[in-house]
Amino acid sequence: MDLEDILSELQTQITEKNVNFLIGSGASVPFFPPLGNIEKVLTERECSNSVRQLIYLHYFNNVIEKNYDLIDDSIQCEYLVTSNYRRFIRGLVNTMNYRNSRLSPKRANIFTTNYDLFFERAIDYEQRNNSSIILNDGGNGYFFKTLSSENFHKTVSRNGVFDNYHKELPTINLIKCHGSVNWVNQLLGSQEVIEIRKDLKLLEIIRNAANKITLEEKDKNYIEDFLWEDENDESLNLKIHEIAEMNWGTLESFFNEYKKLMIINPEKSKFKNTVLDEYYYSMLRLLSYELEKPQTVLIVFGFSFADEHIRNLIKRSFHNPELRIYIFVYKRGSGNGITQLLNCEYQKNVVIIEPTEDMPPIDLSQLNKLLFGG
Repeated sequence: MDLEDILSELQTQITEKNVNFLIGSGASVPFFPPLGNIEKVLTERECSNSVRQLIYLHYFNNVIEKNYDLIDDSIQCEYLVTSNYRRFIRGLVNTMNYRNSRLSPKRANIFTTNYDLFFERAIDYEQRNNSSIILNDGGNGYFFKTLSSENFHKTVSRNGVFDNYHKELPTINLIKCHGSVNWVNQLLGSQEVIEIRKDLKLLEIIRNAANKITLEEKDKNYIEDFLWEDENDESLNLKIHEIAEMNWGTLESFFNEYKKLMIINPEKSKFKNTVLDEYYYSMLRLLSYELEKPQTVLIVFGFSFADEHIRNLIKRSFHNPELRIYIFVYKRGSGNGITQLLNCEYQKNVVIIEPTEDMPPIDLSQLNKLLFGG
């Protein structure tokens, strides 16, 4: 099938079938910059505790702290990333509105490994213009909003004034597998729970600790080079260890606060957190259940398949004959790496979509055009 036929098939399936998205960090680029081989460095290299903390300081300052901009209406996010997220939400909602809810619920599941707030910001903006959009982020409560996987199994409808009709409203389940910057670990009685906050007070505490560490511009460049180097550079390693040891006390204080974030970090140990681990695996079960359902579509975008649990789960789902998986890759030729990771060369229900020679790379803006037109 050529690209036009694949997209025509996909657009029909989005309208009619059980639709799931798996969205990775590629959707938020270039607002959040790539940080080189950060997971490889933290996982495979022998680094002192101070060096690891220095890397996480760099990660916080360049990625996580930027979420402040996403909750401030007065700040126009650079690179039009929020606008592209909003177009994605609008296109998805318009597609769901075409559905016959008696045959297929007006519901879409967005599984994402991103812990930024782009989806929340985009949906909040769209709800101001369209009160029929329902965001289900798995939370329950108002002043104390707690997270539970049970909350994703809901349908919302609008009744007529005289209860003479029921109209199902389009619902987006936002399922953040790797956590979120606005989640906080709290105690409810004797039980640990995840609270979804509307503020970023924990981030503010971490930022205050980070601001006590003053690095010169050349030190920041050394860290950048360290994360991007492919081969071991002994002189660079020594420099990084020197910077870390000079700041070990303030780095320790920063890291003690950083560890409170309810996110799965870019390394295999992930920082063990019981309540977050339980949620993570419950979300994997939810994804697994969705992919086992009949007449199901999974659309993957901006996802590297580096998370081996999600990768293996998707590989197991290939056996469902009624599942169709569409994987969008950023640039021409990148599909080979995905094919090898998933070992899906001969899987007829897996379609990898690359840009053609006359197309730009498939970023979120281009994805919106391919899926929803316009």
